[in-house]
Amino acid sequence: MNLISCKNCKTVYEVKDFTPFQCQICDSIVTKRDYNSITIAWAFILSALFIAIPALTQPIMMITKLGNDNHKTIFQGVVYFWIHKDYFISIVIFIASIFIPLFKIFGLIFIYLSLKTKKKINNKLKLFIFEFIKYIGKYSMIDIYVTAILASVAVLGQLFSIQGDVAITSFAFMVIFTSLSAHYFDTRIIWDE
Repeated sequence: MNLISCKNCKTVYEVKDFTPFQCQICDSIVTKRDYNSITIAWAFILSALFIAIPALTQPIMMITKLGNDNHKTIFQGVVYFWIHKDYFISIVIFIASIFIPLFKIFGLIFIYLSLKTKKKINNKLKLFIFEFIKYIGKYSMIDIYVTAILASVAVLGQLFSIQGDVAITSFAFMVIFTSLSAHYFDTRIIWDE
């Protein structure tokens, strides 16, 4: 007897062979491995990597004070708060907006590359990194939420207003592509080495 789990609902079945069948709980097709998942995961993570360039280098927010427009990138925001001795806010923005998204991208690339190279890396470490990336993934959209809240609250015409700028869309797509890459990756492939 062999054990196989549904990728969708994680129900474990005892089977004689690994022929695909329909899950009794969620009606999805249960297969031994989804080998196309690595190709799809690579496509999404490379898209996230390329779109990270404009997301982190272009202005993410436009602040209008007394009719003067001021465009700020994420890193300029970190530096601004650091200079004005708001260290906590500066560190939170750096971690949530720069470190976590880049850690997710490069962590997933590390896992995907480790499956293709001959260098042996502990499978438990790869799985831990993957689960950690999935856990922190929900906090990656904090920039989008903050910009949306500030844009809706701080509207006083030309006197003072805040709007999302060019990089806000790129940042959102970067986070979405990274999440999709993690979602489509079949972690069972890690154990096939």
